[in-house]
Amino acid sequence: MSKLITITLYEHGTMKYKDIGEDKKTLQDALIKLNEQFKRDFKKLDKSEDNPDSENDIDESKGVVEVYANKVKARHYVGFAAVGNVFLQILPKVFKSSNNDENEENTWSSIMAFIRMLDRVYGLKIRDYDLAYLQGRKLRPSLHEVFIYLFAKSLWNEIQRGYHREYVELQSDEKFLKGKLLLSRQIRKLPHQRHTFSVEIHELIEDNLLNRIFYASIRKAMRRTTWGTNKKLLGELMLAFDGVTPIQLKREHFERVHFTRLNERFRKPFELAKLLFMSSSGGGRSREVSGFFVDMNKLFELYIARVLSRYAGENGYGLTTNRDSENRKELFNNKPPEASLKNQYPDYILHLNGGLVILDAKYTELVKTNKNGKTKIELKPDIARQLYVYSRIWGYRKVNGNEVDSKPPGVIIVPVSSTYNQGLLGKLLEFEFFDGRKLYIITYNMERLKTENVSDADEKFKESLDEIISRSAVPSGL
Repeated sequence: MSKLITITLYEHGTMKYKDIGEDKKTLQDALIKLNEQFKRDFKKLDKSEDNPDSENDIDESKGVVEVYANKVKARHYVGFAAVGNVFLQILPKVFKSSNNDENEENTWSSIMAFIRMLDRVYGLKIRDYDLAYLQGRKLRPSLHEVFIYLFAKSLWNEIQRGYHREYVELQSDEKFLKGKLLLSRQIRKLPHQRHTFSVEIHELIEDNLLNRIFYASIRKAMRRTTWGTNKKLLGELMLAFDGVTPIQLKREHFERVHFTRLNERFRKPFELAKLLFMSSSGGGRSREVSGFFVDMNKLFELYIARVLSRYAGENGYGLTTNRDSENRKELFNNKPPEASLKNQYPDYILHLNGGLVILDAKYTELVKTNKNGKTKIELKPDIARQLYVYSRIWGYRKVNGNEVDSKPPGVIIVPVSSTYNQGLLGKLLEFEFFDGRKLYIITYNMERLKTENVSDADEKFKESLDEIISRSAVPSGL
């Protein structure tokens, strides 16, 4: 096996090929192959001006990463991929250490924080003691290896309790009549075959679709892992699934699985296998490329949605997101038929007793440092105008022919950490527009995701929301 080449980047970070210490041509070929694999899927996700390529003309040098003559640059996607013997992991910039020289301990902390974020968004039910165990083993920090371990460990724990078996319909020729006789097959038999019965039976077996997916995932993981801990776990699983039929994993295999009370306990390893090995498009994924990436802007938006959902439930509020139809209103009553307009909607709306709070998650840096080392907060005009329009649209209504504007407050939610928007930590900024409506900036402390004390970040965030509701005189109960 060729030597494994590991590249660790943070969002928008760069690394020169000479600093990686491997052949430039090998690295460029692997990274372009990575972009080829994911480019169609990301074209559907990335509609920004940053990606002007048409559907049929996509620049292979710019996909998950930008490939230059002398360096590679990460974009706004985070995740990992293995391409041949090249392993790439891109971590969120919000978790980057203040040290210029990234060491293994800092990388481990960033990986753990990112996994906790994924765990909350996708409901992976990852236990913190599993993460602490890996971090304490002083292994090479690898996001790919961590997910392989979590998959293998969770599957092994369930196998210890017993295999998953399903009733499968089987057709065979037997010497004795049992099950259902297949008369159409029986009457077509030649004389020398009529001593057997063509029957159909339902047998409770281990060789079912779910176990075939697990077995194929185990085999894929075994080819990729370099950790001894993972090889041992996967080796035991290979023996446990030895009687299962091997398959070439495709997207449709994962889509055909349905969970019931009989197989619900296998959901966690299944979700991890899906994250590791399910392609985003049909036809399966090339053996040369495996992994997943996610747009960090979307991930932060989904993460805050989970936090807000719990907050709304605790306080008896309603919550709608930009995916909900009731959260969408048109900007224009009429427009020319030849005019195309992409409507935008706030990420979240909190529905209180007779009032609203408009919220938008912005994964952006508002704190800027000048040449003299002084920091200042820069709120982009586009963001302020966007929240103003949201407040105007959702606050407007007509009562007895008169125009009424309730002026719901707008809230911008940004992440903070020890190195990102640090000047905003613990602050609640209040702005007032020319017509008296309010705009607030609050933060979510992502630094807490590096430890097990994530609930502390939730509580501080909820306190800020309570303060906004109090200041805005928005009714706070049903």
